[in-house]
Amino acid sequence: MTGHLARTLLARRPFRPGRRGDGTPLADYFDGHRVLGEPRLLAALANELCLAIEQTDADLVAGEVAAGAQLATAVALASVRHDRVLESRGIRRVRKEYGVPGLLTSPAPAASRVAVVDDVAGTGAAGLRCVEALREAGHEVVGVFVLLDRCQGAAEALARFGVILTSLFRLEDLVPS
Repeated sequence: MTGHLARTLLARRPFRPGRRGDGTPLADYFDGHRVLGEPRLLAALANELCLAIEQTDADLVAGEVAAGAQLATAVALASVRHDRVLESRGIRRVRKEYGVPGLLTSPAPAASRVAVVDDVAGTGAAGLRCVEALREAGHEVVGVFVLLDRCQGAAEALARFGVILTSLFRLEDLVPS
């Protein structure tokens, strides 16, 4: 399935010139929104992430608002077809002071065990922001799960905080050097 899934993902042409969040230019920037906008591909990727998350004791899935939150919703929907249904939440970069205040888009049960999802991991900055926000709110992070690991230090950065990074693909497997 992974070979077929990789070919389907690559057919969406998600790699293009762009900039990482810290401004670093990348010739092979992964535009996850090109992937998340295609329903069949999104469903297949969410199912694979759901299968990986099933190996943990997560009871909730969350992602940073934008691509991560979209993916969290897709994984939660995929979980309906499996033994354990996961709720989803978005994690804001900036604490909201009105409406539903805080960093989570809606409150989560106390001491939830959370699987963080995102489209891509580079340096690990987004994953670490999510881990920090969730821990600050009293939740346990059971792992970070991404579609693509760029292998630029995210796994090591997360490991220093006791969090394992799991990816469906590594950049080197999809983009020849």
